[in-house]
Amino acid sequence: MADSSGHTAVSLPLRLFLSAFLPVGFGWTDVPAASETKPPSVPFEGAVSTDWYETFATWDRTYGDNYLDGRDGGSFAWGPSAYVQRMYLNLYRTFKEQVWLDKLVEQVDRILIARSDVPPYEVYDPRYVDGYGGWGQNRYRQYRPEYTEWFSDDGLIISPILAFVELVWEDPSLHAAYGTKADEYLRAVEEDVIAKWHANWAPDTGWTAGDSSRYGEDAGYHVYEWSGWKRQPLNMYLSFADGLVTLRRLSRLPYYKTYKEGFARFYADQSEQMLRHFHDRLLYDPEAEAYTWKYGPESHWPDLMEDVGHAFIDIQAALQGVRSGLSFTRKDLERMANTFVRRVWNGSLEEPSFEYYIGGPASKLDAERGWRGWGFLYLAGYDYRIWESMAAYFEKEISIQAWPAHVAATAAMLGIAAQAYDRWPPGAPLHVEARRIGKDVRVTWRRPETDADSTALTGLKGYIVYRATAAEGPFAPLNDVPLDTTRYVDRGAASGSFHYRITAVDYRRPPNEGPPSAVVLTP
Repeated sequence: MADSSGHTAVSLPLRLFLSAFLPVGFGWTDVPAASETKPPSVPFEGAVSTDWYETFATWDRTYGDNYLDGRDGGSFAWGPSAYVQRMYLNLYRTFKEQVWLDKLVEQVDRILIARSDVPPYEVYDPRYVDGYGGWGQNRYRQYRPEYTEWFSDDGLIISPILAFVELVWEDPSLHAAYGTKADEYLRAVEEDVIAKWHANWAPDTGWTAGDSSRYGEDAGYHVYEWSGWKRQPLNMYLSFADGLVTLRRLSRLPYYKTYKEGFARFYADQSEQMLRHFHDRLLYDPEAEAYTWKYGPESHWPDLMEDVGHAFIDIQAALQGVRSGLSFTRKDLERMANTFVRRVWNGSLEEPSFEYYIGGPASKLDAERGWRGWGFLYLAGYDYRIWESMAAYFEKEISIQAWPAHVAATAAMLGIAAQAYDRWPPGAPLHVEARRIGKDVRVTWRRPETDADSTALTGLKGYIVYRATAAEGPFAPLNDVPLDTTRYVDRGAASGSFHYRITAVDYRRPPNEGPPSAVVLTP
């Protein structure tokens, strides 16, 4: 590791200057972040020291494939597709490690094999034997034992698949390795999923709840009980809009081969309409310079606020809109970040808590589920307190290994957001002491309490011990791998006279190394 003799603390004005150029969205958009990324915040007890990347990797090795058995479309959609495969893509975009794409390919292959035209259930409407392979379910009690194919489930399944295709098509090196797979996946999505919904498509059929006696509050969400996407909760149709926006871009690339005449226009028209429909239903809160929005303004629940868990779909749709220049702008993303910081989070790093509904009211679900808003971490480049508050909470309250994919995704997002946005190193270790112990010298210190700019500590991996024969240096590192303890024994050093100082590093790759501690002399 390089000599740190030139390190200085990063001042807050410099931090604000640098933050103006940070990217947003982990490759989803090229829009720069807002200028005030990490405002001053108070240090808090139990400052974050978890390796979130490794936390997710450990979870994934044990549980990542647990959702791929059987043929249940709901399990595919809300297990690997909505969470795990999205994290694989985000991890690859951030760290450029091909192992994550290999994992995604293995899972997508298994999901595509599981699609079937004849439903693997005892009871189903014969219209579902329609020539289109797909995934359905009967997991919800209001439909059992009837089989249904959900618009939202299909959207969640195809969106990361299509994002993978776009990633491969845009990178020549990836195209050489995965081009055949990408082409195969796109054809499967178009010939089965897109063709099925295109044949039954309508934004709004005009029928009311009285037109469906069987489906009650969830009327019209299935391909043969279809009231149009405008009648669905926002997150349910935006999950499909996510895929259509990607298809809009794919259809304009050289590798694209038209599957069916009119599909490219369909992608362009409907994706634009769906994103505009969402944007038009955002409720501006001038006091907080933030947005709130309802769960489903034209659905069975017109007055219910969106919740932080489903909001990850809405936020991804907004990111897609920014990337494609459809309805959404940088200002919209900034306001969504403000929604979390000023309306969801209680403002405390000592005892962070979160509201479940993004615009209130207070609910018993706040304590149970308010912390499940990992989708807002996509916006941590606009305000790093999103990362700080969620990392502080998870550090203190949540054991990732005890939870399924919808919570484990938070660990991946925390690791990704730290890599993308944490430009600021830990502060200097405190209270360094050196003592002769026989032939050795034992150096001890205390962990830093803040980042180098005196704001809350945002990640501490370990320490590097430096030694020199003179107080002014030059100092050379004694360990290549950061120490995870606050002591070091310099073997055989008691016979000499040495100066020591310590630096702290975080989990970024390469790590941010903080300013050096005070220099101590062997007594």
